[in-house]
Amino acid sequence: MAPPRTMTGDTFADEKTPQSPVSPTGTDVTLAEDGIVEIANDGHSTIRPSVRTSSLIDLESAQPESEKRRPKFLRRITGSFRSEPEPEFVTENKTRKLEETPNGFPRLAAFQSSEPNFSLYRSFSYLHSRVLLDLQDEITTLEKELDEIDWDDFGDEPDRLRSREIDIDAAGGEENTRNRRVVLREIKDRLMDYDKVLIKARTLESFQKPSDRNYRSVRRYCHNTKPLMDAEMDSIRSKEDIVSLHSGREWLTFDAGVEAMIGQMDHLLQKVFKTKTPPLLKYFRTPEAQAKTSDEFIALYSSSRIDKVVNILITLVIFCLLVIPIILMYELTSTVSHGDFDSTGTGTGSSSGLSIAAIDTSNRDTFKAVGVLMVFTLLFSAAMSLLTKAARHELFAASAAYCAILVVFIGNFTGPGN
Repeated sequence: MAPPRTMTGDTFADEKTPQSPVSPTGTDVTLAEDGIVEIANDGHSTIRPSVRTSSLIDLESAQPESEKRRPKFLRRITGSFRSEPEPEFVTENKTRKLEETPNGFPRLAAFQSSEPNFSLYRSFSYLHSRVLLDLQDEITTLEKELDEIDWDDFGDEPDRLRSREIDIDAAGGEENTRNRRVVLREIKDRLMDYDKVLIKARTLESFQKPSDRNYRSVRRYCHNTKPLMDAEMDSIRSKEDIVSLHSGREWLTFDAGVEAMIGQMDHLLQKVFKTKTPPLLKYFRTPEAQAKTSDEFIALYSSSRIDKVVNILITLVIFCLLVIPIILMYELTSTVSHGDFDSTGTGTGSSSGLSIAAIDTSNRDTFKAVGVLMVFTLLFSAAMSLLTKAARHELFAASAAYCAILVVFIGNFTGPGN
């Protein structure tokens, strides 16, 4: 039975609801006018106060306490930059939850669609090969048959090979025989099927293979929840035939390592601080991903937030590869670290023996700087290989440019000016 309603001005309201619209400032001050209920185009009802010139509202008293403490000048400046909160029909989000999905294929589909890294499916490369081989053999047989017909007509009626119209007219009287027109139509149909399967197989070959971590995550979920019968789980067991629908990022392996490191650190902090949920998970998981499941054994990290951490690490690696070798080579080759020498190479007031020793020390430090150059060039090449999908010629060009930059620094540090 619906609760009784009372009359308030021009509208009807339940007894549990306030008798007048609440002020949008969030204070206890309410509007004194009657409320007019409007039905918007999207079906949501909104309440706006009717305009009356006879009643006045104390806007100053309706402001929050924090706003009252601010000077009026600051309130006027910051008020123009303050955005109004979005209405509920804009911010509401409907998410499919794993626990609210029937167990079986529906729940497995909800799990694999909850995270792009879990979208793992079979490519059926063996069956594609079987179909392609069968079509290939069928087309080859038709090709041989066409060659035989061509050679027969070349000896009997050579004009049929020189004009398509003559060949069509001659084929019209050969209804019960396999002439050239019939064979060509079959070849056309088979070629269309063959090309379609061949292109699809080529597209599937370009799909990325899932990482071991993502594959183990899906296998572990299937083992723990058992959404399907054991016989239906043979597809996920074919690891070499599994492909991922997720295109991945440029340094997918590095990202997976960073995500695994964050997960391990999260579990360690949870044990140390004895929290119910991993403490870092709330910083690396969006509210939408949190609403997908309440299972404590499933952690859905946000790819965009992982990307930010990866970008910071990449920036630090680039900074270290550029700055550290320059500092080391400067310390090794700079004449300031070996004492003050004049332009002739002899020290001020020093003997020739000391000059020879200083030159020998400078040469040894130069060779050490060359060794630093070689080591950091190798590190730069390894970082390029691990963090990017650079081709071989791109890797060679980038390493050569990096090495040239360091050689320029060595030349500047050990030149005539020093």
